[in-house]
Amino acid sequence: MELLNGKLLSQKILDEISHEVADIKRQGKKIPRLDMILVGDDFGSMKYVQMKEKTARDVGLEGVVHHLENSVNTLDIVNLVDSLDKDSEVDGYMIQLPLPDHININLVLDAMDSRKDVDGLSPVNLGKLFQKDPSAIVPATPLGIMKLLEEYHIKIFGKHVVILGASSIVGIPLEAMLLEKNATVTICNIHTVDIEEITKDADILISATGKPLLVKKNFLKSGVVVIDVGSSKHPETGKIVGDVDWDSIQGIPSYITPVPGGVGPMTIASLMLNLMICYKKNDRR
Repeated sequence: MELLNGKLLSQKILDEISHEVADIKRQGKKIPRLDMILVGDDFGSMKYVQMKEKTARDVGLEGVVHHLENSVNTLDIVNLVDSLDKDSEVDGYMIQLPLPDHININLVLDAMDSRKDVDGLSPVNLGKLFQKDPSAIVPATPLGIMKLLEEYHIKIFGKHVVILGASSIVGIPLEAMLLEKNATVTICNIHTVDIEEITKDADILISATGKPLLVKKNFLKSGVVVIDVGSSKHPETGKIVGDVDWDSIQGIPSYITPVPGGVGPMTIASLMLNLMICYKKNDRR
């Protein structure tokens, strides 16, 4: 069972970005700027934004956080998005999800300028993705997963890929990317019947449910590639764990992503890659 080391690959990607940013600085050009919108004081969201801001700084990018109170309304966020769209100093921005329940996420995403949408979640970018338009900015987590599979030369063509979780952030865009690579894709949700029978047929199993330790040995066939997108607190120990019960599945997968150190670092690295794409598309060179 070989680990798909997202930490190692993400550092390789970030090193390349760092060199590119250094070249931009040497030429006296504007440094790419990433703005991040954070609403409320959710611990997980605050932690993720801090990690993204630190990563941006570490590679020489400019990072700006807009931390809004939980009491803001949808219009407040839409107005901020509009100001970032119009600000020529901002090359790309992202909205840390999830937003509070009282916020209309669809209105917020609709307001985004797709050319600055580093998370690839605006309707325009998702539409381009499903239309196989190469100009689409791809959601960061699916992009990171695809880069991991590519780095380890894991064949996708003709393979049966099962995705647990049908979110618009991971599952649905990932389906489009896998279909583009000629995989056969099955997406499961909480209403899927006989889910274990479906997952046992998977050549590649991607779990993005956020349900700790959901995937056990009876979900897997021997030699399957397992991508664990989950990141939750263990119900007893409080440690960060994924969707996969490692104690249960030992020796069954051929490849697996660790948690932490797998998909998480790849998501952040992919976000920085997307910022560089936005920077170049917006003629910031």
